[in-house]
Amino acid sequence: MKKLAAAALAALLALTLASCRAGPENTVFRPEDLEGALVGVLEGSLSQATMDAYGKAEVRAYEDPARLAADVRDGVLDCALVSSGERGDVVRRGLTTLSEPFSDDDYAIPVSVENSLLIENLESAMTVLRASGELDRIVRRWEDGQEGEAYTPDPERDTISVAICANVYPYAFYDGEGALAGLEVDVVRALCGQLGLEPVFTDVKPDILLYMAESGKTAFAIGRITSDPENEAVTFTSAYLHSTQLIVVRK
Repeated sequence: MKKLAAAALAALLALTLASCRAGPENTVFRPEDLEGALVGVLEGSLSQATMDAYGKAEVRAYEDPARLAADVRDGVLDCALVSSGERGDVVRRGLTTLSEPFSDDDYAIPVSVENSLLIENLESAMTVLRASGELDRIVRRWEDGQEGEAYTPDPERDTISVAICANVYPYAFYDGEGALAGLEVDVVRALCGQLGLEPVFTDVKPDILLYMAESGKTAFAIGRITSDPENEAVTFTSAYLHSTQLIVVRK
């Protein structure tokens, strides 16, 4: 009798533990499922900017990756969105990432085809920044939520006009003092610094950003623009940022 009771208790305990481990079922299986979902992101991350631009999901921002992971695991969130660099901080036991990323983009700088010398100079500067690690440092700093150092313009330098869309943190935005800041602002300043030039930014709406470079109204443009080989009006630099956004779900 005691053996039967012990066996029944062990079976009940095993069932209870299995139930606890299972947790709520996953509801997100592909990128399209994010529409209408409650999605967690890390505060100030590129993933937050991606979801803000997406605009079809409810977004909840977290400062603590462990808390974000726990809320996905416990079913408080439908899923989370993280960049490839943030994956290790968020994925914990019971979590995984979908094989299909939400987005996988290379962002480049367009220059009018008529300005071949500028494209060559920008590409040379990009090569130097990439080889020195400065380009990666700029990206990592903003991915980690650390804003760039205060910038002091150099009045002795010749200026160059740059179209930018300052409407998305942390890419390009206006800080508390009304100064232009962000990852893309720092990239432009670093590139121009290599060329001995001082960038003068023109803030424009997203839908005319590419036009500013195509028409030559500004020397070049920056603003999460992906290369388009079919666009014969501009030449694109190599990518200054590769952004892969992954969907974290329960197993």
